[in-house]
Amino acid sequence: MDSEELDYEKITAIIDKRDADEKAAKKKKRDMVTTVMAILSFAALAMLIAAWVAIEYASPEREMKFMTSFFTVHFGTPTSIRLRWNNSLVYLAYVFMLISLGMSLIAFVLNTLGMKRIGRKSKISVFILCGVAVVAFFFFMLNFWSVIF
Repeated sequence: MDSEELDYEKITAIIDKRDADEKAAKKKKRDMVTTVMAILSFAALAMLIAAWVAIEYASPEREMKFMTSFFTVHFGTPTSIRLRWNNSLVYLAYVFMLISLGMSLIAFVLNTLGMKRIGRKSKISVFILCGVAVVAFFFFMLNFWSVIF
């Protein structure tokens, strides 16, 4: 081998190493789809929690039975305790559930579309979040169908 062939092989090896380094750096960077999917997943989880809090505040108030019977202390008359569901908060929880379901389904679609790219792995948290949102919406509709419609 002469020196020209050795120089060519060295240059080729250097270029190949540089290309491999650029490819590895590009793979480590998050692309736009992954970022949007992460933001949607977080927002959908926040909406599920907000719906749960709204349902908790919408529920009828309960007097503490232990305190009233044991200490004979009454924290309010029966007229001041709300015995019915607060419909406006139930509607708000319905809106939160719809938004959460929509965002989780969009994140699920982005996840499945992104799996077509070589080297992209699916996120199990998106599948779990989508399942939880669907089940929560189903149970919400079973319990509050008459209130909403």
